[in-house]
Amino acid sequence: MKYYKTPKFAKILTSSGFITITACFLIAIGAIGWFTLSRNNKIESPSQNQSQQEYSDNNSSYDSIVETPNITPSTDVNESVNDVPYTDITSGVQSTQPIIEKQTFVLPIKGNISKGYSDSALQYSATYGDMRLHTGVDILCDNGSDIKSVGSGTVKSIIDDVNLGKVIIIDYDDSITVKYCGMASVNVKENDKVATADVIGTSGEVPSECADKPHIHIEVIVDNEYCSPLNALGLE
Repeated sequence: MKYYKTPKFAKILTSSGFITITACFLIAIGAIGWFTLSRNNKIESPSQNQSQQEYSDNNSSYDSIVETPNITPSTDVNESVNDVPYTDITSGVQSTQPIIEKQTFVLPIKGNISKGYSDSALQYSATYGDMRLHTGVDILCDNGSDIKSVGSGTVKSIIDDVNLGKVIIIDYDDSITVKYCGMASVNVKENDKVATADVIGTSGEVPSECADKPHIHIEVIVDNEYCSPLNALGLE
């Protein structure tokens, strides 16, 4: 009868050594797993911190955009802005103030001008037979011709003057006052409102110019000073 010798490795497997090897193998696998997990946690941790930092920075940036700081302009800026003329056309903002258009004037009657305005050069006076200033404009017309208001205004007063005869005085825009001299009749009274081309009376005679041909004499005062009627009314 033959006896077979049991291999050494087989003895180990059948003995307590097998248990020891298996335990060591399991411990080694556990150690490798623990090391792997620990390494991953260390790698991910900076990323999470960085993400949290970036989120904080983003929030800070967002807050700085939303909050508008109060900026007080310097004195130089205000002065430069005040120097700029105001214009409503480019701003697109509708002004609440009414727009006042400058009115257009007309002559009180159609006719040739026989004598113009002069505040420096002397002109001959047929009535007095001398040279003197002429502070108005003479417009030729027949006696009794309708005399019209040169614009829209208010009758200031009606007077009788020794040299100019019956005079109607009317105030207009832009501090313009017109004196209609040598009136034969008057259709208005003090404080009446008149419109452009309204008939205010008829022409008559100017005592200081009675030797001249029939005409209406008008004078214009701007800011309390006599000036050229045609120039002041924009009719020149």
